[in-house]
Amino acid sequence: MRADLHNKVVGLRAADLRAIFLPYILANTGVLIVLGFGGSGLEHSGVQLALAAFVVLGSLWVLLWTDGCIADIAAGAKDMDEEMAASHMGQNWAKAPFGMFRVIGPVFTVLLLIAELMALYA
Repeated sequence: MRADLHNKVVGLRAADLRAIFLPYILANTGVLIVLGFGGSGLEHSGVQLALAAFVVLGSLWVLLWTDGCIADIAAGAKDMDEEMAASHMGQNWAKAPFGMFRVIGPVFTVLLLIAELMALYA
């Protein structure tokens, strides 16, 4: 793969990864605000179900999105040309613990999901 095309594709996937964080943070902030100030409206099972579905499906969406991005960025590290692979940045990129990133992200997302569901149904 040409170096310019390789770097553009990896850059686009990195941008995709960064793009998901703000909506996810805002959505979880909104859920926490609703949990904190929702009052008696949260006692209705329909409201709880809707909020739980939003939290679960949103978390699943984020998990799939981020895992795909990290997998593509990790593949980009394997597809570096010789010049990039020989550079200091290329060497760091090749050593990045992408497997650990693909485990830690879902663990944190699931822990946050569990905490929100516990707060919702407590």
